[in-house]
Amino acid sequence: MTTPPSSEETVPALSEGQRLLYTFTAPSQTMADLRRNASWWVPWLLISLVSIAFCVTLDKKIGWGQVIETQIQANPKSAEKMDKMAPEQREKVAKIQEMSARVMGYAAPVTTLLMLVVVAGVLLGVFNFGFGAKLRFSELMGVASYAYLPTILNSLLIILIMFFVEPDAFDIKNPLATSLGYFVPATLPFLKGMLGAFDVFTLWQVLLMAVGVSQLSKVKKGSAFATIFGLVLLVKLAGAVFASSM
Repeated sequence: MTTPPSSEETVPALSEGQRLLYTFTAPSQTMADLRRNASWWVPWLLISLVSIAFCVTLDKKIGWGQVIETQIQANPKSAEKMDKMAPEQREKVAKIQEMSARVMGYAAPVTTLLMLVVVAGVLLGVFNFGFGAKLRFSELMGVASYAYLPTILNSLLIILIMFFVEPDAFDIKNPLATSLGYFVPATLPFLKGMLGAFDVFTLWQVLLMAVGVSQLSKVKKGSAFATIFGLVLLVKLAGAVFASSM
């Protein structure tokens, strides 16, 4: 008697193109396919290419110096510190900040990879030790990489905006009205930071990661979403506190 094929064997393997498409249309299929093949480098490469295009457009249409100046003026404490400096010192500090921002921008492929490693590691620890899941690091690298694909849409929308907005009106932290933080004045940095941290794209990424964890383990989707959302909330809260104190 022949043994009937398992459910995993009867599910057709997805091509890379299908996995990318299904991330937006049927994410559960993409995430489930990571059990068969946990490859993550294609989404990382696409995210990296778009991030470089973002930096090039920013360099040409807005200017890193203008980005830094806008951020300084948006923060009363930073603006006050800069105003107290001598002109030569102020120019030197601004140049250093501009160079740092440019380097960090073009290093996005590396920093994105490091971020994905950290995210995968945190998810591995939380769900394997906290929920008794039996997830593999390679699987979670795939989950994190595909979950971050919506950042491509976010970056493309911002690139489009940069072609039409005046350079001094461009706010790199809140360029799109995709969160309540967009409508909060800069005089309330903590509230603006917290509300701006949870935009449509961030929540989308959290949902995709929850789908991935649920598909690859016995953790329920709701529990996975609540856990990941809580982790993100802690990170965003720390970031908002730090930004408001600067």
